[in-house]
Amino acid sequence: MRRLLVIAALVVGALGSEAQQLPQYTHFVTNYFQYNPAVAGSAACLDLKIGYRKQWMNVSGAPSTAFANAHGNFGKKKRKGYNFHGIGGIVETDNAGRLSYTSVHLAYAYHMRISRKYMLSAGLAAGIYQYRFDFAEVNVVDDFNTDDALVNAMAQQFIYPQINLGFWLYRDDRFFGFSMRNVVANKIDGLGDESKTNTHFEFTAGKIIELNEDFKFKPAAQVKYVRASKMALDVQAMIDFREKFQIGVGFRSGNGISALVQIDMFRYITVGYAYDLTLSKMRYNGMHTHEIVLGISACPDGDGNKIPCAAYN
Repeated sequence: MRRLLVIAALVVGALGSEAQQLPQYTHFVTNYFQYNPAVAGSAACLDLKIGYRKQWMNVSGAPSTAFANAHGNFGKKKRKGYNFHGIGGIVETDNAGRLSYTSVHLAYAYHMRISRKYMLSAGLAAGIYQYRFDFAEVNVVDDFNTDDALVNAMAQQFIYPQINLGFWLYRDDRFFGFSMRNVVANKIDGLGDESKTNTHFEFTAGKIIELNEDFKFKPAAQVKYVRASKMALDVQAMIDFREKFQIGVGFRSGNGISALVQIDMFRYITVGYAYDLTLSKMRYNGMHTHEIVLGISACPDGDGNKIPCAAYN
């Protein structure tokens, strides 16, 4: 029975973990809708992102995340300055060892003009998320009681409602975003008092600085906080060449560094890749992370050219 209690403690610890409770992304700027529902509708037309992130290569059971999101707008006039609506959807799945997590959300945002240059949007995303624990692959002692109530609880799938909120203040060359994910801190039934989801707070800001006709500098930062954990900071700096090719570096406090690249492969298709190298004390065997994001932004203007979409697209 002691082995069972150890396993249960690991499950509770994983579900209550502040650092990895919800997935995080290195391409947080070009994929900001994944964090903040207020971004819904910000693209000139339908904007689609599909991605995959594999953390801590060479570590058995390390987290891996897949996602897809799409958003568009309606009620938007051709002439700038009018208020409009945005809608979208997000699907995300995360696997970490025997634990897995899946969520599905629908998002709505309202964008309003607050000054000559600035727009402000408020967004809400509502959906469900599901935690699963794969108990079948865990080795236990021979006298293990499979009728134990705790075992049955761990073998079940836990489904709960989830609500995310966000605000986004933006103009042509900069943006400021604040979001709250897991607004409803649900308790996971059957796994102890501490096994619950916590609210994630994120503040993100970015700016475009024109260096000359060909090059632009795009710094951005994201501050993240979850209850009972240290505040985390992600900083990145990208160089954009003619809105066709971007390359840059990033830094995550207490963790490591990253290299990022984004390429416009075809007229409306972009591919982004990020490589993270862990430098913290938990580094093992050169742990590193890969992330790839495919973007489809069919936003033609009158000449059939691509119109910049979302934050930096």
